[in-house]
Amino acid sequence: MSGLLALGVASAALDGVVLAPSALARSTSGVELRLRRSPGRVDVVIAGLGTEVRAVSQNQSDGLWSARLTGVYLGDRPFTPQQQVISSSELLSVRLEPLDSDLQLIVKARMGKRVPTPTIGSNGESLVVSFAGLKGSGMRSSGRLDLRRPGRVVQPVMAPPMRPRAVAPPLGDMAVGTMLINNRSFVKASGPPVSLTLNNAPAKDALMSLARLGGFGFVFVGDGDTPSDADSSEYPVSMAFRNERYDRALNSVLMASGLQGRLDGNTLLVGTAVSAKSFGPQMSKVFRMNQVDVESASQYLGNLGAVMNSPSQGDSDSSVASYSSGYGPLIGLTGTADSRLNTITLVGDPKLISVAQNYLRQIDLRKRQVAVKVQILSVDLDNNKSVNTSFSSRIGDKFIVSENGNAYINFGKYKPSSASGTGVYSGDSGYLQPGVYDTNTEIGPMKRFVRPFVARQVRVETKDEDGNITYSLEDYINESGEKEYIRDPNPDSLAEKEMIDEKSGLKLYEKVNDNERYRQPDNSFYAYLNSVIVSSSAKTLAQPTLLVQEGEQAKVEAGESVITGRTTTETSNNSTEFTFTRENAGLVLDLKVSRIDDNGFITMEVNPQISVPVGAGNQGGVPIFNLSGRKLQSGSIRLRDRQTLILTGVIQESDRQQAQKWPILGDLPIVGQLFRSSSSTRQKTELVIVVTPTVLDDDNGGSYGYGYRPGTPAGRELIQAGT
Repeated sequence: MSGLLALGVASAALDGVVLAPSALARSTSGVELRLRRSPGRVDVVIAGLGTEVRAVSQNQSDGLWSARLTGVYLGDRPFTPQQQVISSSELLSVRLEPLDSDLQLIVKARMGKRVPTPTIGSNGESLVVSFAGLKGSGMRSSGRLDLRRPGRVVQPVMAPPMRPRAVAPPLGDMAVGTMLINNRSFVKASGPPVSLTLNNAPAKDALMSLARLGGFGFVFVGDGDTPSDADSSEYPVSMAFRNERYDRALNSVLMASGLQGRLDGNTLLVGTAVSAKSFGPQMSKVFRMNQVDVESASQYLGNLGAVMNSPSQGDSDSSVASYSSGYGPLIGLTGTADSRLNTITLVGDPKLISVAQNYLRQIDLRKRQVAVKVQILSVDLDNNKSVNTSFSSRIGDKFIVSENGNAYINFGKYKPSSASGTGVYSGDSGYLQPGVYDTNTEIGPMKRFVRPFVARQVRVETKDEDGNITYSLEDYINESGEKEYIRDPNPDSLAEKEMIDEKSGLKLYEKVNDNERYRQPDNSFYAYLNSVIVSSSAKTLAQPTLLVQEGEQAKVEAGESVITGRTTTETSNNSTEFTFTRENAGLVLDLKVSRIDDNGFITMEVNPQISVPVGAGNQGGVPIFNLSGRKLQSGSIRLRDRQTLILTGVIQESDRQQAQKWPILGDLPIVGQLFRSSSSTRQKTELVIVVTPTVLDDDNGGSYGYGYRPGTPAGRELIQAGT
């Protein structure tokens, strides 16, 4: 034994000798502060911090910038501050010093200068803080130039900084609710020190002896469902104590036997399930939930060990369903839920109810709300250009017209009409002589004022029984039994009537507002150039603001309903029914807020859609439209509180060019412009979406209902009502 003891002491000494350098290495800090300069930029490189370092609590003023570096291990030795002085720059110095268990990086600027906002990154081994936009003094090249020997002047070489390796985004803070739960299986009992040796002793006898030693009463609570051969109270335990603390010895025997103990007053209760058994009174408490539904809260408490009963909603065969995980800190607690009042009733030990109440407070939280301001811009840019050249020329009886690139040539003094030949250049067949036409002339139906026809009337004599004679006018009926009509004898009675050709039965037309006639003189040439550029821009703005809760979605729909189609249906009674298809043209915005975390980040989806009606003709006298629309599905995006995201790039562009020209002559350079007409149309439409979410603060606007703190009388009433 002495040899083994000596060997153990020697091995311990040997371990101390071997491990001493490792311990020394751990206590020595390997953090190193370096500078890396490039034109207009200074990089502060801190090596030896590892991959878990984070820069938090950044403070910036005109001449000072500082940040706290967390997640660093400095070892056992105190960290020695490090400082670097920067020359020929707006920045004066960089200092790295300890701050509690972290490090603090301080960057100072020269007098009258300002420290720019840096970008912080990591290449996997070092933390890189980059300050860009610096001017500093210009770098001059130095060297000696020998004109007698060829060579080159030595230039300063500046290697570009290495790009940081892709790393995961920084982790944010979480709302953590901490609650200390005592070990219910540990029996807090005081007694004299225990010196005891047990070898295969029954657990019940050992516990009874320990209870008698501590001056406690002893009650063994058996479980009727447990078979006698599996009674854990008969499980033999073996242990040896020497001046052991009384509570540790008692709980060691309970743990070795698999039994539970509970101290009620001066009596020690021991059994397989004594958590819910007590001599004292139990408490019943009703909780009305504000935000969470009772079904979710009941399952939550059941997962923690409570037995939750949920009555069914049936009328005749009502039943109660129980749910419990069978283990957890709430074993021994019984509860029921009422969905109508959204309440939970708990029955059990007051300490267990207090623990359950703390759990319910942590889950009965309000959902966060966010006000999302969406600006939708539909920008239309049109650029149309047209160049038209027209001229007319008359040489003797030869007449040439070029109208917007269309060629018309006439030989002879007259030209035939459109009904008997070709050569119509103006679209009207009434002008049979080239170069001679009426100015400001319109064609309208021929109308005349005539006296209308009325029924012929005759005077009729009538005699009654007394011999009195009366006279009246009646329509004249001829021998064929038909009425006869004559011209109205009243000369002032005139009616306007359109004239109709008796042979063809067609309406007759005449010239209206016939003014003077123009004749183009012989051997003349007239030409004109029409060139125009039309540029237009239009912007459609929709700016809805939506208030959405976490996990909910909202929709905005604005526009007009237009007819996009017509369907004809023949019914059984040989009538025709028309059915019109309508669709909304305008703005449709779907917004879904998935999550609002504790760091002010909003995860949401924005799906806007814009459509414009475009005329597509008429069907049965009803205008029909096509919908020209654009839509965007952003997918799941994450924005910080009050951060603005601009979604753009949804561009629709069309470019159309059209040319009309004479054959061969229209292709000639310079002169060909007289025989050609060209136009170009360019349309560009872009959809721009600007999204700005703002998380609403429920405490803003008053503390009533959120941070209410009752006074002394009201607090006393609340406490008494709760107990």
